Formats: sequence, structure tokens, C-alpha cells
Amino acid sequence: MSIRILNESEYYRTVYGGWLGKNIGGTLGAPVEGKKELLHLDYYPVLPDGPLENDDLDLQLVWLHALEQYGPKLTSKELGQEWVEHIFFPFDEYGYALANLRRGLEPPIAGAFNNPFIDCMGAPIRSEIWAMVSPGAPHIAAHFAYQDAIVDHAGGEGVYGEMFFAAIESAIFMEKDRDKLIAIGMSYIPPSCRTAKALVDLLRWHHEGKNWLEARELILEHHGHDNFTDAPQNIAFTILGWLYGNNFEDAILKAVNCGYDTDCTAATLGAILGMIVGPEGLPEKWVKPVGDRVVISPPIKGFPAPSNLDELTKRTIRIGKQVLAIWDTEIVVHPGLPTDYGVKTLELKEPLNELWNSNVLVDRRLLPNNTIEALSLVLEVDYGKNGPSIARNQRKQLTLTITNRSTEEWQGNLAIELPRGWEGTKEQFFRIQAGNSSSFIFDVCSISMATSTYELAAVVTRIHDNSIWSQWKEPIRLVSASEWTIWGPDDEKGVHTVFQGNRIEWEIALNTELNGVYRAQTLLCNPSERKVKLIVASNGLVSAKLNGNTIINCNEIEEFMPAFHRAPESQWVEMALPAGNHELEIVAHRKNAPLTVYVLPVALNKTEQPGPCYYYTDILLGN
Repeated sequence: MSIRILNESEYYRTVYGGWLGKNIGGTLGAPVEGKKELLHLDYYPVLPDGPLENDDLDLQLVWLHALEQYGPKLTSKELGQEWVEHIFFPFDEYGYALANLRRGLEPPIAGAFNNPFIDCMGAPIRSEIWAMVSPGAPHIAAHFAYQDAIVDHAGGEGVYGEMFFAAIESAIFMEKDRDKLIAIGMSYIPPSCRTAKALVDLLRWHHEGKNWLEARELILEHHGHDNFTDAPQNIAFTILGWLYGNNFEDAILKAVNCGYDTDCTAATLGAILGMIVGPEGLPEKWVKPVGDRVVISPPIKGFPAPSNLDELTKRTIRIGKQVLAIWDTEIVVHPGLPTDYGVKTLELKEPLNELWNSNVLVDRRLLPNNTIEALSLVLEVDYGKNGPSIARNQRKQLTLTITNRSTEEWQGNLAIELPRGWEGTKEQFFRIQAGNSSSFIFDVCSISMATSTYELAAVVTRIHDNSIWSQWKEPIRLVSASEWTIWGPDDEKGVHTVFQGNRIEWEIALNTELNGVYRAQTLLCNPSERKVKLIVASNGLVSAKLNGNTIINCNEIEEFMPAFHRAPESQWVEMALPAGNHELEIVAHRKNAPLTVYVLPVALNKTEQPGPCYYYTDILLGN
């Protein structure tokens, strides 16, 4: 075994420099977030007294708490629990994932199902914590980043963006060369993803001598997206600043002046450069306004957050020592010896195909419960192409797979425990040799009464010497699908249709691409009187009636934005909604492009406690 040394003082300065650079970049970019034009900043647009609050750092403070709570082997399951307990943000992918988590879905299902924002920047911005607790071990940092990102970006570019940055930042403890670091990061993401393609093009344009303004325009031309938070373009802008910047200041200014998700691009690049040069290498003019404080957004709450960067750094290092030991990295943090990593082996030798190509509509559970290594049974629950939703009186097929990772044969029975009144496949016998897998198909059928969630359970009963030896129950959650009656442009008779999430998919259900007027009707079922913000987000002209009264009339084409907190004003209304069933009618106009409409009942922009615009999981859409 070859022990490698990381000097503790150097560990401290690298981590502290990263957190300080993160605060600088976030404070620079936050006031201009979402501006898509070329910017001309040369300093903080708002001179702060301390750093500005920013979700780029907020979420990583929660992840530090998660590591302290659950230890170095935590997974997406524990991170999902932290979301529900401590994170009350409604933003884009956060809001959709949080709604799924609150309904009992677990990652990666919670991150993938019904989520139109899986390709966005919410995950790439929170990579630093995983790198800092995995210094010089990018394979571990990328693993943590994957577990994190699938909570709210499963199956999307947001996952690759976070793995890319985490690998770079972890490698900084061993390697300082910019081009080598970028190559290391790219080895941890699939070459076929949009993020990798944008980076390959950017590196080529830089090599060909294009200036930074030309490179920015080319990124937008070939990899741009209307949504300013789309990950590939913003990750490219981050690296653009690094490639073309002459120093820390020039680099973060070039990144932020590209526009779009400016707090993210500047904050991540600030962290990377801060880790490379340490706090003493950061210019005083940028350091002084942010200082040592840690500022937290009010919707992030319920845990002991660090008050300053020194505390944050020390707690990060404390966990990092545990990670290095538990993951058997052969890296030792030493207070006296100089850093000596020996031979550098940072590039990924074997592609992460198992992660890159994993089915995000499959739950993977380790048994017995609370197991942290796959050394006994692995239970996989495949919900099928429609995901974990079911309508009233609907049949659904679930595929359960058991893999025996132990050293002996297992035999027993596998069953699904159903809600009262449901029907389904009876228990099935299994006998599985060590190292083998068996799959079992279960058909289930719901009843006519709809609820927001349905609690099922996989029941694994072990048989030993013809006797029941032990039994485990693993929860399985299904959520209520939405039911509509829909009409196409030429239809006189409506068609009853089930949609798995909040999107009304006329063209798929009716098998048509005709231009014209489309209609949809349903009952909006509200269990208790409350104030509601009802959003009908559309990429075309759209209107909505509630109980026959027009509540939304969007007669101009708006940027499509199905976000709980930033949908176009013409596509939502706030109102007092009595308890009961309300007739809801949507009329949308298709013109030469696929029609996209989301119906979203959420809380108001202003709520009694921090955390506005959260999704009302108990409001149902069903005829």
C-alpha cells in the first residue's frame, strides 16, 4: 500500500480559498442573474456588506450537515431526506423534486419524474463540498456528485455538470494545470452528453484563436437555450472565463459578462480559482466586501449552519478526514509532513457506464434496511415508462428484481402489499444463487377513489429450513396521475385521457400534429379552503376557465417557463379557492410547433413562512 500525504495546513488553505472564491463569484453574479445580453461589469454591481445570500452555497451547507448526520457513505436517499427537512426553495428543478419527495418518492425517481428542468444548473453549482471532502480522489467526488444530482436532475445534464466540476475541484489538490484539470473533469462525463459537446467545441474554438466574445456567440449559436439556467451553455461560460481570463478578476468578469446564469458561472469559477491560489492569492479588492461571513437564505433552515468561512472550512476538513479513511483512499491528512501524492492517477480509466446509463425510473434498495453496502440483497423496483403514477381504476405493471450479493443461496417469497381494495398479483417464490438475479412481474389495479399518494410495500420473506426466518418490508409509493377529457382541432367528442404528471400532452394522446385550438377539461379537487397560485404555463396562446369564469387569458406568446416561482405573469393567477371540486378548462393554440402546457397549483408568492410557491401535493386533477 502506498500512503499519500496531504498537509493539513495546505488542505485548509485550499478549502478556505474555494469557499471564499465561491462567495466572491456568487456575490458578483447574483444581482444580474438571468440577464441574457452581453454584460459589462468591472466590479460588484451591488457593493455588499458581506456576501449576498445564494443557493450556490446554501445547499452545500445542508450537504455538510447531511455528511455530519449520516456519515461518509450517505446516498441520494439521505440527501432526499435532507431536502424535505431543510430546503424550502421552489426554484425550477428544486420545486418539482421537492414535491415528489414530499409525496414519498425517492431518488432517482424524485428527480426524474414529471420534471422539465433536469438539464439545468441547480446541481452543477453545488459540487465543491464533494470535492473538498474527497481531496485528490475525484472518483469519490464524482460518486458523491452523482448521488446529489439525481435527487433533482436524474437523467439530465445537471448530473453531468456536477460530476464534471466535482472531479476538477477534487483533482486541484494534486494538480494545478488548467488544461489537465479540464481534461480530468471531462473524463468523468459521457462524451455524448450535451455538456461534453459544448466543452469540446469551446476548447476547439479557443485553440483556433477565437476571442472570448466570438466564443460566447458560438456557444449560444450551437449550444444555447432559451432557459437561462440550462446547464451546457452555462458550464461552457464558466470554462470560457477560465480559458480566456488573465487572472482571477479577469476570469470571473469574463464568465459573468457572458450573462445567463451569472451567479452560478461566477461562483463556480471563483471557487475553482480560489482553490488553486488559496485565500492569499485572491485580490483584496474582491475579498474585503464579502469578508469571512456566511449568509444563508431564509428558506434554508433547521440545522446548525456555520457562521463564518473558518468554521465552514474546519467542519469540511473534519468530514474529509472521515471520507478519506472510510473510502480507503490511502490519503492521510498530516499536520507536519509536506503534501506528497506520489504518482498522479486522476483521469478516469474506465467509463462510468453504470451511472451514466442507469434507468432513472428504477428504485434501487439495499436489504436489510439501512444497509450501506450491497453485500446481501439488492431490490430494484421498475415502474415502467410511465413512472410511479397511477389513475383511478387503472392497471399498472411493476417489475421487481432481486440480486443476491451474498455468499449463499437465498430462497423465500416476494409479494407486494397493496392499499385496501386494490387487486394484484399474489406472492411469488424465489430461489436465487449467490451472484445471480431474478425478476418478477406484478400487476396491480387501483380503485375508484383517488388520493395524492398510494402506499404499497415490497415484502421479502426469507425461508430457512422450510420455516419463515425473517421478513422485510420496503415501501413503494405511487402518486396520483392526472385525468382529463381532451379535444383536438377537429374533434367534436372529447377523449378521456390519463397523463402521468402536470403536462397536458394532446399530441401524443390524440396522435396528431395539426395546428389549431386544443381543449382540455378536468376537475380540480381541492381538499381544503386556501389561497392558490394557479399556473398554466404554455409555449403558445392559452386561456383557462374555472367554473366557467375566465381566470387566465394569455393572448401573446411568452417564453415557456413551467417554474413555480417565475412563470410569465400572464399565465398565472392568485385566488382564494374554496374546498371542493372545481371545473377547470384549458384552451391552447398550436402554431407550427409542438404544444407544451403545464398546469400547476402552488402556494402564493408570499407565504407566512419562508419558502413561497411550493407545490400543493394534495390538490388533484381528475374527472
